[in-house]
Amino acid sequence: MVLKRNLHNIDITIRTLIGIALVYIGFIDAGYISNDVARWLLGISGIVNLLAAALRSCPFYALAGISTYQK
Repeated sequence: MVLKRNLHNIDITIRTLIGIALVYIGFIDAGYISNDVARWLLGISGIVNLLAAALRSCPFYALAGISTYQK
């Protein structure tokens, strides 16, 4: 399966910034959230955002038929 690009550059930038923040809150700084399960979920969702930004394709967008990419 080939992933088609479906993210615009602005979307990629926003996902990268949010992903970095979520990974930081979830895995690095435990002072923000004391619940371990919530921290892990935030960290994992941050990793998913970073992967989507790196691949320039969001599988959830692909399933929904959404594309913010403009040629």
